[in-house]
Amino acid sequence: MHETMRDRLRSIPVFADVGTGHFQDHELPDNPLPLVGDWILAAGATGQREPHAMSLCTVDASGMPSSRVLIVKDIDDASLFFATLSDSRKGRDIAANPRVAAHFHWPVAGRQIRITGTAADCGRAASEADFAERGRGSRLAAHLHRPGPLPDRKAALTEYERLDALYPDEVPCPPTWTLYAITPTEVEFWEASVDRVHHRLVYRRDAAHGGWRHELLWP
Repeated sequence: MHETMRDRLRSIPVFADVGTGHFQDHELPDNPLPLVGDWILAAGATGQREPHAMSLCTVDASGMPSSRVLIVKDIDDASLFFATLSDSRKGRDIAANPRVAAHFHWPVAGRQIRITGTAADCGRAASEADFAERGRGSRLAAHLHRPGPLPDRKAALTEYERLDALYPDEVPCPPTWTLYAITPTEVEFWEASVDRVHHRLVYRRDAAHGGWRHELLWP
């Protein structure tokens, strides 16, 4: 019998290696942001590669969504931070509509986190400080951004070599390099269960009282 793509996809096992749940819904923190950091570190401890990588979804002025994966640079009690060029597609989207969604997925740990909120520019000083902490290759690559299409791969490599020679010591921070802070309004924690009775916990910002409220959700 001919095996269809549908057959092939449906034969891939899911939650095959997920053990018993470790999520504790007692003594939950008042603020979900430190818990996000804990889950990132816990995912790394399970062997999940790049556990601090998240999908960031933005929407442009016309309402067209787009997503990409990037690295979270820091987390504090109020925000998650990432950096990019303000004239990139995601930077232009945020300028038109600051509402964003972020998603972490750790298949090795059997966990996910969904976040919705708003993104804002952290200011020039913070952006330059972030840039200075990046590796040399990353700083050089930040100068490769151009509007319009790339003629070929060789053109990018040639320009990278030119920049490397132009800046043998310090690499200047591009004027559009920007550190952004995502201030969440909702954070959902999800943990897989082999019986599909997954564990879900959502935090929602309580604007009236200036804090957070949380509740369990049906699987």
